[in-house]
Amino acid sequence: MSAETYTPDYETFEVKEVHDLTGPGTPTGMPTGLTCRWPADVPPKACVVFGHGLGENARSYAALCAYWAAHGYLVIQPSFADWIVALAAEDPEIGEGLEGRDAMSWAAYDEVRPRVLAKLHQPFYWLDRIRIVREILDGAEAVMEATCGVPAEPVPFAIAGHSFGAYLSQVLAGARIDVPRKGPTVFREERFKAAILLSAQGRDQQGLREGSWNTMTGPVLNVTGTRDGGAKGQDWHWKCEPYDFAPPGDKYLAVFEDAAHYLGGIGRETRLDDNPDQREAVAQLTLAFMDAHVAGETNARDWLVAIDDYIGNCPVMFKRK
Repeated sequence: MSAETYTPDYETFEVKEVHDLTGPGTPTGMPTGLTCRWPADVPPKACVVFGHGLGENARSYAALCAYWAAHGYLVIQPSFADWIVALAAEDPEIGEGLEGRDAMSWAAYDEVRPRVLAKLHQPFYWLDRIRIVREILDGAEAVMEATCGVPAEPVPFAIAGHSFGAYLSQVLAGARIDVPRKGPTVFREERFKAAILLSAQGRDQQGLREGSWNTMTGPVLNVTGTRDGGAKGQDWHWKCEPYDFAPPGDKYLAVFEDAAHYLGGIGRETRLDDNPDQREAVAQLTLAFMDAHVAGETNARDWLVAIDDYIGNCPVMFKRK
């Protein structure tokens, strides 16, 4: 059975955007300024902070973030210290390995890839991402003033991210991690009403372990694909663990048949896993989840309940609890 296309009962809008935003309200210590997108001529109904994957930056995932903005969301995208250009400047071995090459294609270079992937397992990069997102929340009013304008009423916030950004999302949604020299720690950010995890991590990586998700109690959407996998060779089942081990209550899992790590190409357009139907399904699913659990749209909740084994043209294993 195919779920009907998610059709919100509100209009879409022209999207405005700004890149390299710095100044009041923006975090310190980022390698670039913020990228922000928002609906033109109307106040945003909510704000989404989006975390990029390892090596990417604030300008990545443009189509997905613009889709959300066209449907009423202010989308704020920071660059983190693990942007590949920043890593190349900080780590001489990475810099030398990328000299004269396309830095954004780092994963294709055998002598560079292990050095970059190792950054995933260094707590500095975990904690610096958390710091930056919290500074965005602290300065959100100033960021809104510089972009969409400050709404008359406070707006709710969601956290979303892909890969390393999905790790950030689940940690800020309450997943407990083991931090070296500190022990088990919960970084739950109560200012986020919901979290989107696009190709997330499971146990035994980056401080996640058995029991980590007991404290992830709010609405969470976990998305992966049957060709997805982890940095240590784990298969797609490992990517489902944030859903599998989280307590019930507004939790959703979508596993798209034959989708790879970039879920049809939600990252840069040059990715090999290029599937427009998958990209559209991911866009609609994530929008419906936010409309339901951040903006409070009843028809979005109804659509999520109606999903069976297809979203649009894409076969999917869909679970909810």
